Amino acid sequence: MVLAATGLALAVALPSAGGALPAVDAQPALAVQSLVTAAADVPISFATPAVGSSLNLDGQLKQTLQVEAAKVTPQAAKGTLSAPLKNLVQTSPFGARINPVTGAAGDFHTGQDFAIQCSTEVFASAGGTVSYAQWHEFGGGNRVVINHGNGLSTSYSHLSSIGVKVGQKVERGDLIALSGTTGNSTGCHLHFEVLVDDETVDPQGWL
Repeated sequence: MVLAATGLALAVALPSAGGALPAVDAQPALAVQSLVTAAADVPISFATPAVGSSLNLDGQLKQTLQVEAAKVTPQAAKGTLSAPLKNLVQTSPFGARINPVTGAAGDFHTGQDFAIQCSTEVFASAGGTVSYAQWHEFGGGNRVVINHGNGLSTSYSHLSSIGVKVGQKVERGDLIALSGTTGNSTGCHLHFEVLVDDETVDPQGWL
């Protein structure tokens, strides 16, 4: 006769005619799995999946900016902004350089310059609200700034014309202006900046 018990299968045999009672056989219904162990000197690594997706960049940026932009890691920032031009031809990078207007050394370039013909379409790198759309008195010429939230903004300078106004909502890829050479400029190009908490950072870390 077999009796069911919690976690155990009990096999009980009835006494034989000789009166001898065999031992009760109790076994766990489920086998206990052995623990997996490793020596202390064995390296253990975890693969980090790529979070970038060209199919949903706005969703990626929204997830990235759940914290302040200043706390976003370089790995999370990369690829979250779209190119402001159809074709990017880099000229003057972010950082120290010789000033192309004055020729003075020690100039700090606050953005990335892209060579482009005047009157070329300039696009919003991500969705947001236009916070600045006018002449920039410190050399930027016609300038547009878009606030993307949580401390992240993008800036577009030396424009020949501006197609948006302050307070306007824009989406990623919207036409916002035409390139030019207004302000302190040596020729037609786009000066593109990424600002984190109003401080410029290298745009290549976000494009």
